[in-house]
Amino acid sequence: MIIDPFFITFALAIVSSLVIITLVALVWLVRKHLKLKNDYEDLSEFAHSLNNEFRELCSLTPLIDERIAWMAERIEQLTEKVNTPLPLSNEPSNHPYSQAIQKVRSGASVGELMQTSGLSQDEAALLIRLHGAKTR
Repeated sequence: MIIDPFFITFALAIVSSLVIITLVALVWLVRKHLKLKNDYEDLSEFAHSLNNEFRELCSLTPLIDERIAWMAERIEQLTEKVNTPLPLSNEPSNHPYSQAIQKVRSGASVGELMQTSGLSQDEAALLIRLHGAKTR
């Protein structure tokens, strides 16, 4: 059996073309693989940093919960204070001028207030104007 030289040349051309195509495809695949490997490393690093940030946020959760609970308790205390009516009794208060005001309501003069309560003349006059008997 004799093989035609044209057939051998044609077969070699086809085989060499396939080898070249295979080599080009191999080079292209290697480059794509390296690019994908770099992308994977970048994404892996990014995911790792996100994981670290998430862990940090989770570690702060108890502190935030404590702060919120403290603020809620404080708001509740302030709400109670605001909603508690002031006493309207006639008992003398602990205010520094309360005794002087009682004396003014009893008819004390500026001089008496200055002597007994240790007020200045201006303070005594002001208390009499504010809390004294209305003469109209």
